[in-house]
Amino acid sequence: MINDLQTQQKNRQPLPETTLDPKEFRQALGTFTTGVTVVTAQGLDGTPVGVTANSFNSVSLNPPLVLWSLARKSQSLAAFESASHWAVHILAHDQNHLSGRFARSASGAEKFDGIEYEGGLGAAPLLSGCTTRLQCRTAHIYDGGDHIILVGEVLKFDKCDTPPLVFQSGNYAIATSTAQTVMPPVGEDPRNVSESSSLGYLLASAYLHFSAKMREHASELELNDIEYLILNALGTREARTYHELITLAAYTGRCVGRESINDLAARGMIRIDDEPDESSSPADHVDHSHIYLTDEGKVLVTRIARESQQVEESMMQQLGVPETIALRTLLSRFVRIHSPLIPYRWF
Repeated sequence: MINDLQTQQKNRQPLPETTLDPKEFRQALGTFTTGVTVVTAQGLDGTPVGVTANSFNSVSLNPPLVLWSLARKSQSLAAFESASHWAVHILAHDQNHLSGRFARSASGAEKFDGIEYEGGLGAAPLLSGCTTRLQCRTAHIYDGGDHIILVGEVLKFDKCDTPPLVFQSGNYAIATSTAQTVMPPVGEDPRNVSESSSLGYLLASAYLHFSAKMREHASELELNDIEYLILNALGTREARTYHELITLAAYTGRCVGRESINDLAARGMIRIDDEPDESSSPADHVDHSHIYLTDEGKVLVTRIARESQQVEESMMQQLGVPETIALRTLLSRFVRIHSPLIPYRWF
C-alpha cells in the first residue's frame, strides 16, 4: 500500500499553476453539505491518533471500500501512512465537541485525554456514542496533491438510529427530511400543511395544538391555565416574587394577578414568605415576598413534569428524532433573534 503512494510520487507530473482564489474556492466547496467523521488509528509508538475529516466517502459495496483524505502537513500523517487498520466514526448530532477536539493541531495523547475508548481491529481506538463506526484495513494510499487519499476495506461496522452531525458552509447542522409524511384530511386545502404556508400560521397552529394538550393535562389536575403556569414556573425555580411570576406570565399573553397566586397559597399548593427590604415602604413589601412550593405543591409539580414530558414525547415521536432536534434548535434561535428579552426557561 505504501508502494502505491511511492510509485505515484515518483511518476507525478507537476500540475499547472492555478489562478483560483484559495479562500473563494474553499467557500465554494463548503456549500457541499457533508457528514462529520473522526478517523482513529494506533500510532507508530503505540499511542492513539485521531483527526476530524469530512472528506469521507463510500467507494464500493463489493468489496466494501471507503476512502478519506489527510493533509500532508498533518502531525498524524506518518501514523496513518503506516497503520494497518483505522476506524471511521460518523459523529452523532450532539458530538460536535469531538469534531472540534480532533480538528485541533495537537498530539494524539492530548486529543484523547479524558476520553474513554476501546481497542478495535489493529488496536485502532473506538469512540462511543457515534451514529456509525467502521473498522477498516488499509487497502491503498494514493497521492492527492496536498493530501493523501486513504482507501480502506471495511471489515466490521456497527450503527444506531441517532441522527448524524452535518457540516455546511462552516457551521454544524442536522439533517432532516423534507418529505410530507402526513397527508391532509380529504377536502382540506393542501396549502394549510405545505412549505408555502405562512410562518405565522404554522407557529400559531403548532402553539394552539400543543397548548390544547397541556390544557387537557391541567384540567385533569383540576388546575386552570394560570395556576398550571405558576406551578410550572415554581417547579423550574422557587423563591420567585409576585412581580417575577406576573412578568413571566405576560410572555404567554396571559394576565396574572396577585389573587391567582394567593388562591394557590390558600389551597396549600404554595407558601408566600414575606422578606421585605428594610428600605422599602410597607406598600412595597408584597413585591419583596418570595414564593415557594409546599410539599403538596411539589408532589403536584412532579406529576406535571412527568405527564408533560410524556405528552411532548408522544407528539415528537410522530415527528421523528432528527426533526424534533431541528425544530427545537430552530425555535430556540428564532426566539433569541426576535424576542431577546425573554428570559431563559421562563416557564
